[in-house]
Amino acid sequence: MTQPELPVVSPLDRGQGRSALSPKRPSEDTAGLADVFPYYAGFGYDWARALLKSLDVADTAVVLDPWNGSGTTTLAAQHEGFRAVGIDRNPVANIVARLRADAYLTDQKMTVPSAVQVGDSEFLDDPLCAWFTPGSTKRIREWADHLSSLPTGESGLPYVALFRSIRALTSTFEGSNPTWVKRAKSNEDLVTVSAADFDSMLMEQQEFIASRAIPSSDTPTPPVNIATALSDALPVANDCVDVVLTSPPYLTRIDYAVAYTRELAVLGYDISKDRTLRSALMGTTLIRKNTDPNLLIGETARSLIEDVTSHSSKASSGYYRKQVVQYLSDLSAGLDEVTRVTKDGASLHLVVQDSYYKDIPVKLADICVEECAMRGWDLESLDPYVVKRTLTSVNRAARKYKKADVSETVITLRKA
Repeated sequence: MTQPELPVVSPLDRGQGRSALSPKRPSEDTAGLADVFPYYAGFGYDWARALLKSLDVADTAVVLDPWNGSGTTTLAAQHEGFRAVGIDRNPVANIVARLRADAYLTDQKMTVPSAVQVGDSEFLDDPLCAWFTPGSTKRIREWADHLSSLPTGESGLPYVALFRSIRALTSTFEGSNPTWVKRAKSNEDLVTVSAADFDSMLMEQQEFIASRAIPSSDTPTPPVNIATALSDALPVANDCVDVVLTSPPYLTRIDYAVAYTRELAVLGYDISKDRTLRSALMGTTLIRKNTDPNLLIGETARSLIEDVTSHSSKASSGYYRKQVVQYLSDLSAGLDEVTRVTKDGASLHLVVQDSYYKDIPVKLADICVEECAMRGWDLESLDPYVVKRTLTSVNRAARKYKKADVSETVITLRKA
């Protein structure tokens, strides 16, 4: 499908040249509590606020992010005075998003849970035992069970403090790939921490988060609704959204369930035994059995499938083809839902990053433009930013394939 040529202009431009703000999240980002629990990928909070501020929409506008992650869009919308809806299937992401939206609710004092009078062996099957000894797992589980009984508005801060504590104690299980977490290979690798030391660490983490929170006098008033759901089945009514600002998972084989496997274990998910959640997330490396291979997709997406299928490397025509088809199916279904819930004249702002499969360019920006055009969206602008570091530089096996620079692109579209 041929798209009309448009000038490459940022929606933040305002006639003063290229925007100085890049959507790429800074390596050290403290704006909007981004440093409290860094979530992989996404865009910067300051950039999101600047974009929303530049839009000509009513104060009553509804802003949606169907791939909300840790809540940068919903927080930015809230602070610009808009009603916001954030959807993500990952319950860890939603806890962080709620904390950022309710960061002023930090004056409550946390009570320490009572110890459960059972033996350590009772916790041998706990998903946390992938990194902790049964005795250490027992205390962590007591905290997790205690937090699960709290009201949603009070549990965000202590939950994120718990996540931070778990990450600090298990940092040795992290490798060069920031999205892949190892598990203990033997009992000698398991982490041991006393109940008293863990309680102390958790309290310190809560104090740190509270110190970064927003004063209640600066609390924004618009509501933020965070929901746990898939992007292909948004719990949102038809024709009610004015602005969509989002960054769908890229086609870079990032498995978000594995990236947050420790935090999911805190919530009781064992993704090594039950693959339901992991399989459901967009971009997963698992292949579902029910993906329809006969997709109604644009020319660029179709060409990508053909190029991957015909590549000479092992499993290209099998597993990797299926993974690409599955990703494109999820992207198409998500855009179908975005089109359903938005009003005529709504604006859609996508932040997407091109990548490579071996030496095959994955032109995700072009794919998204074509898929949106098929659904009645008119392209208004493209704003590419060159990405200096990608996961392909981390993957040693992928370095042998010649690649050019890739871009992260802000795509602005209007629903006709």
